[in-house]
Amino acid sequence: MSKATTESLRSFIRFGLVGVVNTGVDFAVFSLLTWWQTPWLIAQIVAYSCGVLNSFLMNRTWTFKQEGPWNKGLIRFILLNVCTLGVTSLCILLLHEQFGLSMLVSKAAATVIGVLVNFAGSRWWVFREPSRTAEKQDMSHS
Repeated sequence: MSKATTESLRSFIRFGLVGVVNTGVDFAVFSLLTWWQTPWLIAQIVAYSCGVLNSFLMNRTWTFKQEGPWNKGLIRFILLNVCTLGVTSLCILLLHEQFGLSMLVSKAAATVIGVLVNFAGSRWWVFREPSRTAEKQDMSHS
């Protein structure tokens, strides 16, 4: 196995562990809010948002071990999570309201899809390692 493949696998496992915590929070808040008769879209937005800050901090420091300024990574992370929220909400809409699956089954399926979208975006966009060319340019401007 190549070093890049090993690193991707390690990152995916750590990403998954962080995701277990975030998913637990997401499901708990979503279940509580829908039990309180909160409309599912509002419940989805609130529940999904509850794990975002924790996810950013844990993935930045533990999963992808990124250092340096937070601002660029945080902006990308927020944009990625807004996109993922849109994808997961669309999944729930289709699975629950169009295909008649239960709300929790729809939420579970949307979560699986969201994990895949979020990992790909985190690994290759939000927390990507700077390219050698970018590092050389940064060094020449110092």
